[in-house]
Amino acid sequence: MAVVKDTRISRVGDGANEIAFKDNADRDRRAKGVVVIDADGNQTLVAAKPAYIQGDVNIEDVADTPESFEDTSFVTGDSPVTLDCNDALGRNATKGYITNDGLGNFTIAFATDSVPTFGDEITMKRDEVFRFDNLSVDSIRITWVADSAYRVVVV
Repeated sequence: MAVVKDTRISRVGDGANEIAFKDNADRDRRAKGVVVIDADGNQTLVAAKPAYIQGDVNIEDVADTPESFEDTSFVTGDSPVTLDCNDALGRNATKGYITNDGLGNFTIAFATDSVPTFGDEITMKRDEVFRFDNLSVDSIRITWVADSAYRVVVV
């Protein structure tokens, strides 16, 4: 993970999925597949797809390539689904979010080990977003309650 503070993004690649910036030693740098986190810990840019920025952006943190999972039609036959963050990232996830994009509810549970041993179920209602930070997440289990849709991004 690279940490770049008080820096401006000089450009976003033309569909090349990259950003260019100057590091703390004023050297030109490029990064592909990054997540930019602002000083409040909010994700401000994911340069995994072409992105365009106007004006100055103050970079607080550039993290590893994010991995995403989604199901735009999560129904009972899909359930439960286990999202293996460790397999996708090559290590446990430490930050991320889960969004309920559908009309119905589902539950989520986290495992910190490879067994996996899941913790308590958390109900995700329509339009809710569950963010996590400073956790060690091996896997996320999503269980159907009613027809819905979800997006998950982990770093």
